[in-house]
Amino acid sequence: MVMKNAATGRSKTDLSALYDELEAKIRALESLGWTQDKYSEFLSPLVESCLPEDILLAFERSKYFKEDTPGEGRILKLLMNFLN
Repeated sequence: MVMKNAATGRSKTDLSALYDELEAKIRALESLGWTQDKYSEFLSPLVESCLPEDILLAFERSKYFKEDTPGEGRILKLLMNFLN
């Protein structure tokens, strides 16, 4: 799975494109029979590495992150809700 890393210069205006790209990749994984529990383990760190540091910090401070103590499987879902 190829995604543009934040270190390569992803700008804030690209967040909507990132969200759309992630939605497409998640749907593709689900069409292959993968459950969220399976793909969240490798996709969550990948998505986090694609985000600029200020966006990631805002997510960690947000109500989405503080709703409960997220496990690895919940982080991706919370992050997608935050980006939406």
